[in-house]
Amino acid sequence: MKRTLVLFILLLSACATVPSGPPVHLVIVGTTDVHGWFNGHVDRGVQYGGIPLFASYVSALRAEGDDHVVLVDSGDLFQGTLESNYFEGEPVVRAYNLLGYAAAAVGNHEFDYGPVGPDAIARVPGEDPLGALKKNAALARFPFLSANMTEKATGRTPSWARPYTMIDVAGVHLGIIGLSTPDTPNTTVGANVVTLNFGDPVKATVAAARDLRASGADAVIVIGHMGGRCADVKDVHDVASCRPEEEAMTFLQRLPHGTIDAYFAGHTHQQMRQIINGVPAVQALAYSVEFSTIDLWVDPSRHRVDPSRTTLRPLTMICGSVYSGSERCEPPRDASAAAPLVPRTFLGRTITPDPAVTSLLAPYLDRVAAKRSESIGVRTAALFTRSSTRESALGDLIADALRAAMHSDMAFMNSGGIRSNLRAGDLAYSDIFEVSPFDNYPAV
Repeated sequence: MKRTLVLFILLLSACATVPSGPPVHLVIVGTTDVHGWFNGHVDRGVQYGGIPLFASYVSALRAEGDDHVVLVDSGDLFQGTLESNYFEGEPVVRAYNLLGYAAAAVGNHEFDYGPVGPDAIARVPGEDPLGALKKNAALARFPFLSANMTEKATGRTPSWARPYTMIDVAGVHLGIIGLSTPDTPNTTVGANVVTLNFGDPVKATVAAARDLRASGADAVIVIGHMGGRCADVKDVHDVASCRPEEEAMTFLQRLPHGTIDAYFAGHTHQQMRQIINGVPAVQALAYSVEFSTIDLWVDPSRHRVDPSRTTLRPLTMICGSVYSGSERCEPPRDASAAAPLVPRTFLGRTITPDPAVTSLLAPYLDRVAAKRSESIGVRTAALFTRSSTRESALGDLIADALRAAMHSDMAFMNSGGIRSNLRAGDLAYSDIFEVSPFDNYPAV
């Protein structure tokens, strides 16, 4: 008996003194509000953004961190371009599959397509208002997540989505919770979400994080289609430029300390790179222009993240070339004063469109090329710019056109429905489509 007791004590002592292994370095990469811009942008002859270029950045990160890179998206993947809408988001899902995304949040515009086919809402018996989204969810090799979205009839998460997921990354169990903005019924086609509730995201997150940690999660992050708006993202500890009323801010301020280890925001098309209430929070610009990155060091033996080593990398613009001396590639207003363009290098690798992703997407682009370039017989003498926060030249043009077309005394256009500037010159079908890609109709 004494020998057994001594052996037992020695065993306990040995277990207590076994040193934990080195922390595992995870690189979490976030995109959001791609809105179908998988083919990127061309502005005054400069090409930037898009999934083929983004894939080159991912390859560079994976070359540095082996399999420690995790890709997530904070929602609104599909709606917004002719190339994506024509196929109801399929090319974006297939490209994400190829890149190996771990999860995507359910954004409000995921519901815009309605049934499979041309109708944006169910118009005949048998049409499923969630048909197109269910089709994309079935095609995806990653889950669509929303912990605060439930069916009114059952109170449970719809079968085509999950509240959260847990993945294994180099021996680390990473929990990922998804959230949808509670304002979804007001910011999509309302008829398509009448069977769904979008509840309190804080309550949903606390419950989901508790479940994940009870199941062995070493770290928990949230991908939320609830965004922020910070004018200055240089200093992660400075929140003075962040608008406190935005959903991401109010959510993180209400969340009990220690519930999650990182937050990837979306929905507002603005930037964040701040630590809010102890939580590192990031949000890249929309339309596949930028991506965000958070580095976590996780100790699997203690099931925790070392917050002292958490790093919020600068938001990264997706460029194949950059203006010399910078990491940016959007053309400046005064093009004559611009530095020369040089090839973009990232982590020692030259960024070029990924051939496999380019090949995957080419058939979709080819099928809509003729429609995209179709002339509409209109020429603009100058660039019409938009603004999401104030009156704009393009907003005035659209409102005036609506008033004239409907023979009304006044007209209104919501600035959030204007999705791109209107270029100068002879316009094609795609120019008009990209300004207003939604299935909206004037009402008098």
